[in-house]
Amino acid sequence: MNISQYLVSELDDTVSRLRTQILGIVPRERQLERLAGANSIAWIVYHVARHAALALSVVTDTAGIRDPGLDVFGPVATRGGNGLQEVQQPFTDSLDPAEVEAYALRVFADVRLYLLSLTEGDLDALPDVEAALDSAGIEHDTFDWLYRLWADQPVAFLVRWPLVGHLTHHVGELTGMRNQMGLSPFR
Repeated sequence: MNISQYLVSELDDTVSRLRTQILGIVPRERQLERLAGANSIAWIVYHVARHAALALSVVTDTAGIRDPGLDVFGPVATRGGNGLQEVQQPFTDSLDPAEVEAYALRVFADVRLYLLSLTEGDLDALPDVEAALDSAGIEHDTFDWLYRLWADQPVAFLVRWPLVGHLTHHVGELTGMRNQMGLSPFR
């Protein structure tokens, strides 16, 4: 198995768990519900999709090109990097969980296509992260942590974390939330 096949298999498994074990079980009307000290399911799904879409634009040198898939959320949802924060933002109380799901599944389908095209040599490339984040309109003051985290990182890092690992991490969190909501299928 080559690296591309491995990464696609990992992504496919995680997206399948998101679809079937979270979004397919938690009713849409409860996906905006927030447990004590937690974000909502809709926010987390939006958040990981925004991170993946941004990282994909960095590695494909398409940062700054408007994503029409975000139009359904309105300008406040994407202005200056909104959606990238780990803590749920006030504008998300009006997100439509169905639109969030459609957006996320499209983003991860795009990530899948990108991963299929990867060769091992691609993983060593060093994208100009600062220029890409600037082109994407990511605010330095608010998201200085993101600039620092992604700076001087090879494509391999962006694949491992925002394109694949970040989703895996949050699907684990979402599984715990689903269970705390009393919706575990394993009772």
